[in-house]
Amino acid sequence: MFVIIVGCSAAGYHLSKLLMVEQHEVVVVEKSITRCQLMWEELGSVIIQGDGTDLVDLRRAGIARADTVVAVTERDETNLVICQMAKHAFSVERTVATIRDPQNQPIFRLLGVDAVINIGDLVLGSLERSIVGGSFNHLANIREPNTFLVSMTIPDDADIVGKQLSDIEPLDHSFISVVVREDRPMPALQNLILRANDEVYAVTVSDEETTLYERLTGV
Repeated sequence: MFVIIVGCSAAGYHLSKLLMVEQHEVVVVEKSITRCQLMWEELGSVIIQGDGTDLVDLRRAGIARADTVVAVTERDETNLVICQMAKHAFSVERTVATIRDPQNQPIFRLLGVDAVINIGDLVLGSLERSIVGGSFNHLANIREPNTFLVSMTIPDDADIVGKQLSDIEPLDHSFISVVVREDRPMPALQNLILRANDEVYAVTVSDEETTLYERLTGV
């Protein structure tokens, strides 16, 4: 899949790295020259300096063949314009946008943005999990209803430490997609032996989230 991400915010940066780990083709369009220079060492030619609301810059990024465009700039109105241009000027199949003002969500939906992610909800969720504990970090909603990309760190005392991924009892609609160990991403092969402090990224659904968390952290 070829994904164009507009905006090299923290969300854009981490999303691009995750997609590259999963072998997707990614281009990040960032307007700020300073941000481009800071990210060049890690992302290299994946990042290009340009304006995501400019037709010429979008063409230069390869939008004509993009499967998905993700708008994660710091302005809701800019993200909406980017998604509208992707849909109507380039016929991109899927558009995703982040918003900061929840009142904007209905207009995004009305105007055909396929997935709208409220940054405020993500922050509040992270704060709640930091205080209460006992759940995943929610990174993004996925197109299917009640389906999420989540992450967590394997505790030192988890029963799964020292066991293979294949030892985790499977669930119908949840799976581990990548494991990050000491900043090195590894594919989720069935013979991979999990260690304490491994960072696990998974796709799960609301009905199975608690069960998956318990299987990864239980003692």
